[in-house]
Amino acid sequence: MIRVLHIFHEMANGGIEHFVMDHYRHLDRSRVQFDFLVSVETPGFFDKEIQSLGGKIYHAYPLKKDPIRNYHSIAQIVRENHYDIVHRHTGSAFGYFDLRAARSGGAKHLILHSHNNQAGNMALHKVSNLLLKIPCQKFACSQEAGKWLFGKNAEFRVIKNAVDCDKFAFHQEVRDSVRSNFNLTDKFVIGHVGRFETQKNHIRLMQMMKAITAQNADCVLVCVGTGSLQKECMEEAERLGIADHVQFLGTRSDIPQLMHAFDVFLLPSLYEGLPFVLVEAQANGLPCVVSTHVPRECNITGNVQFMDLENSDQMWANRVLEAGATKIDRESFSYIMRNSGFDITRNANMLCEYYESLH
Repeated sequence: MIRVLHIFHEMANGGIEHFVMDHYRHLDRSRVQFDFLVSVETPGFFDKEIQSLGGKIYHAYPLKKDPIRNYHSIAQIVRENHYDIVHRHTGSAFGYFDLRAARSGGAKHLILHSHNNQAGNMALHKVSNLLLKIPCQKFACSQEAGKWLFGKNAEFRVIKNAVDCDKFAFHQEVRDSVRSNFNLTDKFVIGHVGRFETQKNHIRLMQMMKAITAQNADCVLVCVGTGSLQKECMEEAERLGIADHVQFLGTRSDIPQLMHAFDVFLLPSLYEGLPFVLVEAQANGLPCVVSTHVPRECNITGNVQFMDLENSDQMWANRVLEAGATKIDRESFSYIMRNSGFDITRNANMLCEYYESLH
């Protein structure tokens, strides 16, 4: 059995972490086992599940306290546990820092996996790209994410953000039940799933919702997720007078069921790689309205509409209401996604075979 070390800054409840965990759940763990390394002291969202699946969790010396000690800590963990394959998931070129540490610890096969088309800290990204870059295997969630991190002419492998298509398949009885439980039976429901951080553009989302409710007083926005900007967004909803039209549900484990209740999915992000949640929404048959900062290749089903953030809130409102009012046979979309290569079982096996090819 091969043990692969996956490196994150922290194992939060985000799309990238869900991507890895979904592959972990569906791969043959008698062939490949995943272990995880983070550079924070706090427990991760998936720690108990990782341990139940046979994975190990390492906490390197916290990066924010001392980068040099963090570097040597990562190298020591790799060396003492004899990891040959290290897979770093990243949104910027700073991921090379951890791969350098892993190489110092003796890792033979280094993988840098791009999950975004812009970095949260562009200055750090640019410096890292100049000073830290090393030879490695290059993965990306999309063509745009790969070209952004590795260069337009670079060779890289696209690993699709696959999902459990059966899990997200639409069922009318589930929709009726969820809408009843959340008092949404007669409402037009707009869904959003994402961390409350700058990237997801939640303040603008609240402003769009203000314009939407001006046209349809029966609209409700359901927000799933937590983050540093959640309180600010709740205050903005109050300020705009739409607090009664917004439900903040926090962290949830029932997202596949919640998506059944939505009429349209709204994602006005400032940047994205290939949003995991957008794959899930399409597998559920949801019409989606997203910003033009989301890569076009995210439109797997033809059910995604793109809007420029320069457009007015009124224009966004019109598009959202029109998209949600369109009659769609949602039950067919899980099949479409599976046939488009986004089935998790098949992709987990392909990743398993790739790791085995390195040995």
